[in-house]
This record gives sequence, C-alpha cells and structure tokens, in this order.
Amino acid sequence: MVVEAERLDSELSSLLDVSKSRQREVGDKRYKVVCYFTNWAWYRKGKGKFVPEDIDTNLCTHVIYAFAVLDAEKMEIKVFDSWADIDNKFYKRIASLAKKGVKTSIGIGGWTDSAGDKYSKMVNNPAKRAHFVQQVTGFIEKYGFTGLDLDWEYPKCWQNECARGPASDKHSFSILLAELSAVFKPRRWHLSAAVSPNSAVIDVAYDVPSMSQHLDWINLMSYDYHGPWDRKTGHVAPLYHHNGDTNPHFNVDFSVKYWLGKGMKKDKLVVGMPMYGKSFTLANPSNNGLNAPTNGPGRGGPVTNAGGTLAFYEICAAVKRDHWKTRRESDGSMGPYAFSGNQWVSYDDVSDIKKKSQLIKSKGLGGGMIWAPDFDDFKNTCGCGRYPLLTALSSTLNGGPAPHVQNCAS
Repeated sequence: MVVEAERLDSELSSLLDVSKSRQREVGDKRYKVVCYFTNWAWYRKGKGKFVPEDIDTNLCTHVIYAFAVLDAEKMEIKVFDSWADIDNKFYKRIASLAKKGVKTSIGIGGWTDSAGDKYSKMVNNPAKRAHFVQQVTGFIEKYGFTGLDLDWEYPKCWQNECARGPASDKHSFSILLAELSAVFKPRRWHLSAAVSPNSAVIDVAYDVPSMSQHLDWINLMSYDYHGPWDRKTGHVAPLYHHNGDTNPHFNVDFSVKYWLGKGMKKDKLVVGMPMYGKSFTLANPSNNGLNAPTNGPGRGGPVTNAGGTLAFYEICAAVKRDHWKTRRESDGSMGPYAFSGNQWVSYDDVSDIKKKSQLIKSKGLGGGMIWAPDFDDFKNTCGCGRYPLLTALSSTLNGGPAPHVQNCAS
C-alpha cells in the first residue's frame, strides 16, 4: 500500500508539472521574463551562494545558463566549468526546470570569452560555421536544453573595440543565425542573442533586419551605460536622458528606440535590467552628486567581493543597516544613488524596475531580462521580501500575486 501510494503521488506530481507546463505554453505569458543563471555564483560564501534550486520558476519564464564557451581550436561549444556544470549536475538541474514550464537555453560567450578573434574566425569560415552548427545541436540535445543564447560581445567590436574586428563579422554573424534557425525551428528550439545597447556598436556589428527574421528574441543589455571607467560618477542604467549626461544615447529609452528604428520587431526586443549597482570611489567625499570625479571603482561588497559592482542585497544592507544616504534626481530619469564617505553606488530599486516594465508594456515589447537573479535579494536578507526586483518585473508584466515589496534601498 505504501509503495502504491508513493507511485500515485509521483504520478500526480508529474501530471501537475505537465499541466503547469501546458498552461504556460498555451498562454505563454504575454511577456518574457528572462533570467540568466550564472554558474559561478555558487562559489560565493554564506548567504550569497546561489544554486539552480534558488531560481523562482513562478517569476522567470525563461532561464539562460551562463556560460558555455567556444573552443578556439575545434570551433565547438564546450563546457566551461565541469565541476559545476557536469559533476554537480548544474546543466541537468537547470534543464529540468522545463518540467515546471520554464524554457531553458544554454548561453555561449560572455564578456571574457569574447576576447580575441575565435568567434570572428568561426563565423567568417563557412566550413567552421557548419561544424559549429552541427556540434552545438548535439550539445543541446545531450544536455537537455531547448535553446541557445549567443553572447558574443560583439561582432566587429570585440569587447567594445570596434577597430579590432573585420567588417565582415556583421554579415557573417547574420548567416550563422540563419543557419542555426534553419536547424532549430523544426525542433521547436528557441534562438536568442545578447546584444549591445550602444548605437556605435549596433551600426557596425548587427544586420538588424536579418536578426529580427532569424532570432526568436534579443536580450538587450541595457545597463553598464556608466561605470568606474568613466572616471566620474554616473548611473548604471538610466531610463531616460538626463541633462547632466554628456552622451544623450546612454539610456534605456534611446537604446530601445534605436533598435526598433533599425528594424527589430518590437515583440522580439527584451529589455535588460541590472540587479546590481555600479560603484565608485569618490575623489572628494564632499562632492557626491552625479558626474563627481572618482579615483576608480568602489570597494567590493562583503559577499560578492567585486570592485566596482555591488549586488542589490549589498546595497540594501548599506542603506538600511549602515545608513548610507540616498538621493534621486527630481526629473525621474534614473534610479537612485547612495553614498557614504568616499563610496558611491548607482542602481535601480523596485520603483525603477516597475517604470521600465511599464515602458515594455506601453511599447508592446517582448519582455524583460535580468542580470542576474543571484544579485537580487533572493534570500530576503534585507527583510524587504524575497526577490524584490524580479517580483516587481514579473508582477508588472504578467500580473498574478504581487506581494507588497518595500523600497528598502531608497
């Protein structure tokens, strides 16, 4: 009897998972909520450790595994961290989210893997390109994903240096997308790409009409508009242009309009949002507004320990517990910034994520993307609700239960 009961429980659980998956497919939530899973966040200590089971499948509609990399010799996709990906079964654990109705992709590339010429060599050589398409198809099948996200940063503009790559990268990248799409569509797999928000890069890196035809969507990396490299303070992801910003193109609204103007279908444009802030060390602590001179990146956070970047939960703790002062521009063009002594950080809070989500809805865009859930307050360490930023995005776009989330970092 016990065995029979366990069997029935197992069957019921499977049926519920399938039912949920089918509901998701039929309605396929009006807007995508794309969450990048980073396979290095589990190496963090204590409450910062993030594993596949920390992903909230009620909030994310799509999960992209960051990252696999390109083998420079074989021109093949390969596992980046076998200890996490294979030995600890992270690939399998992420792919299994499909049972809960979440669509999963393997991401290839990322900033570090985009150094050098290997992606350019692959896309510009028809034989190497064909080999990559064949091999990546087998890789996806082997590990149980249902899609691929290309995160080459960027065609022609390798790691933002547009003088480094050949002009042919632009056309050849589009050919690769067409070839991948031809293989993926019969399998009902999805194909996406992470793309630059910078108009100077967009012009020389992307054949936008072709991308719009062959990709299921693009993940617009509409963040890191400003950072310690500027040598002055600035906001990580302003929604609109601010009069004090010397570059009128460095904001989400402009990037979205630019991509649409170049020919991207609006329902294929997914807007990226940072779950982190960019931090700076002020040259003069008494000069602590926007465009204040800086002496480099801010100190690494107590958990993430990365100079120039603070997770939202670290910012929240700094504001709520360490009493950093916060300030917000009156024109509503961007999120807040916080400062204490010579440390300064800009970020988005709950209200800013809601504003960006409302922009997505008003323009009929494809949805929102976050980098990354492990930077949000996924364990409610700040006491203002679990996943406050991601919850704001998901509930604004797709409705459903939306518990009141405090703006505890403002």
